[in-house]
Amino acid sequence: MHANPSDGASRFGRRGLLIGMASGAAALLPATAVAQPGTRPRAGRAEQVIEAVAAPDALTLSTSTVAAGVVTLRATTPDQKLQHPLGLLRLAPGVTLPDFLTHYRQAATATDPAERRAALALIDNEARYFGGPAVSAPGGPVEVTWVLAPGTYHLIDYTTYDPARPERVPALTVTGTRPQGRPRVAPHLIAPYDDGDQGRYLTATTLPADGTFQVVNHTRQLNEVMFMAVTPGSTDADVTACMEALRKGQQPPVYPFSGVPVGLTPLQPGAGAVFSLSLPPGRYLLTSFISNRQTLVKRAFEGMWQLVTLR
Repeated sequence: MHANPSDGASRFGRRGLLIGMASGAAALLPATAVAQPGTRPRAGRAEQVIEAVAAPDALTLSTSTVAAGVVTLRATTPDQKLQHPLGLLRLAPGVTLPDFLTHYRQAATATDPAERRAALALIDNEARYFGGPAVSAPGGPVEVTWVLAPGTYHLIDYTTYDPARPERVPALTVTGTRPQGRPRVAPHLIAPYDDGDQGRYLTATTLPADGTFQVVNHTRQLNEVMFMAVTPGSTDADVTACMEALRKGQQPPVYPFSGVPVGLTPLQPGAGAVFSLSLPPGRYLLTSFISNRQTLVKRAFEGMWQLVTLR
């Protein structure tokens, strides 16, 4: 059975994704969960682990200070309605957090294409994006690991950020003089890359459902790695037709997905991260919902997606 096309189209429309699950209008979590609870911890004993809890009205961290080196963020949410995509940012020198959040809101809400491009250019230059875990309550924990240099970072919840409430975007201070330790080994690679004007993914067509993945963004703009469950019986043609309709602003003939996307939120061009999650086996859409900075169309709608099987 296919899901109601109108339900799926409205989910994409409400999300208004600029970077990750951004812009305040978040997707409602449907009854069919995209992941199972209880993802097992992956961080090694030598790693510093930060526990992040993304509640509807607050984002809390178990610590606000870590030493430079290998750092793992393990995120969960008690929110039964909304998906919470978290992103680690480092603001450029001279950029204040309230100014960045204001510009981000402008990029998310501007209706004039010229204004939107200008706002996107601002936020692309005002911060460096390290990615982060996109979590839901049914999906359980998602972990992301980096090697962090000394400095001040911020963790933003792209669902609940508010320019008037910068205190909801907690700071993370990384101390020391240089990173210590070795990065986590990830046996599976997922690499977004540009093929002319088309975005694609370099990865295997079969991946572990309970896995750890190395991501390196080889594209020229921010991009993410999201898994979205494909409904049983849906075909490649169904996915293609759905994306083409959404690109044109039309109602898709079928909506071949269930649940909400989970995975790794936007990474800076050239940046990398390791993430771990556990999903039910099946077919998934691997994609990015970032808006193309030239066309202002979400990359998924332009064909930046790949069907993979998780086992």
